[in-house]
Amino acid sequence: MKSIALIFLFPFCLLSQEVLIKQLPEAINTNNAELNFIKINDTTAYFTVASEKGETLESNIYVATFKNGEWGNKKYSSFNSEIFNTANISFESEGKTFFSICNMQMLDCKIVYLDKDKKQGFYEIPPISSSASFNTQGFIYNHDGQDVLYFVSDRIGGFGGLDIWLSVIDNDGNFGVPINAGPKINTSYDEITPFYNQYDKTIYFSSNRKGGAGAFDIYKSLGKLNLWKTSVNVLELNTDKDELYITFYDEKNGYFSSNRKGAKSKGLDYCCNDIYSFEYLDTPLDTKTIKNQVSNYLPLSLYFHNDEPDPRSMSRRTAQTYKDVYISYLLQKPEYEKQNPKSKSFFENVLKKNFSDLNKVLEMLLLDLSKGKSVELQIKGYASPLYNSQYNQNLSQRRIVSFINYLTQFDNGSLKNYILTKKLIVNELSFGESNAPNKVSDDARNKKKSVYSIDAMQERKIEIVDVILEK
Repeated sequence: MKSIALIFLFPFCLLSQEVLIKQLPEAINTNNAELNFIKINDTTAYFTVASEKGETLESNIYVATFKNGEWGNKKYSSFNSEIFNTANISFESEGKTFFSICNMQMLDCKIVYLDKDKKQGFYEIPPISSSASFNTQGFIYNHDGQDVLYFVSDRIGGFGGLDIWLSVIDNDGNFGVPINAGPKINTSYDEITPFYNQYDKTIYFSSNRKGGAGAFDIYKSLGKLNLWKTSVNVLELNTDKDELYITFYDEKNGYFSSNRKGAKSKGLDYCCNDIYSFEYLDTPLDTKTIKNQVSNYLPLSLYFHNDEPDPRSMSRRTAQTYKDVYISYLLQKPEYEKQNPKSKSFFENVLKKNFSDLNKVLEMLLLDLSKGKSVELQIKGYASPLYNSQYNQNLSQRRIVSFINYLTQFDNGSLKNYILTKKLIVNELSFGESNAPNKVSDDARNKKKSVYSIDAMQERKIEIVDVILEK
């Protein structure tokens, strides 16, 4: 498949201001195209998934939830149909929902909306719908009490290619005649995926005009309706690939779609868009600031289920990552609570929290590494004294290796090259059971104490004791 920007012509397939960019997890991103991520509150977001189905394209709107610090639980939304494709959802403050519908060949697209109660089905918009033009990507915004629908069209009267247009909605809900957003926004190339940011009174959009960093770049322009300042390139977000569908959730945080290096695909590089989050930082994080922030999390303990990873092994190596064994540990929660009701608090307030803190630390270290700095992590490994000393030494070493394996996979391999080039060094010191307190039971016959007690749970860990950053 070539380009999917769900226009529907979607490219499927750091810095003027410092910004932290992160690819969303596999619960959201797949080998298909993920587009138009709209976060409507702290726990819910809607987005479009587009894929090939034989000779046709298929797109549907999904809803995802944010829980325990991660996006997941993607579900097929109610804004879909068996007879046409849906995409490009946008929500109006009074309850209307706008989205695009297209036929299965993606040749006929129009913008429709649902009322708040959804009982009457969707409504077409006659002033915008036209069999002679392509109309999609509606974004609704209220300018000082005046609703305006921004959208994308190749209708007659534009500057060439796809342009951004607008329709003013009167107090009775009638849509006005489409107005071109003008030459400060549109060019003879394609301008697509408009989003009006309420926080800086600026429209953001993507364009493949000359002079950009790649195919489609994100641009912005201050103003409203068809009165705009000259568009400027949002350099800190763009690469030599496509950046599309930018949305803001608050003043500093938002999302966009990109087929940049690292985006998931079915084998062809740069074929398919993934969702990325971004966060504008209050002040650029220098090494000293990063060091101070990282120090707030240290020492950071990462915990393991009994004899994990790779039970009953004398090997000092493992193919598992810390994330693998962390998930394995979480799955043991019901049994732990059965054996020791006090363990519930440990799972919720220690195990989960520390894994979340680990990812925050790695994000900060990645930012420093991206500036050419070097980082050293000092790690200790421990084990509860349930087995003999040599076994526990090897087990502690396997736990450290699982952590290193996780580093190589973190953020789709963002740290791997820094490890290979020794810009990121892990200084290992395995302690086995030698540092285990005397109160930790080594009685294999009494697993309530030697496995399920809080004392034993707290001893099965590795610990990031220090982070040394190059000044």
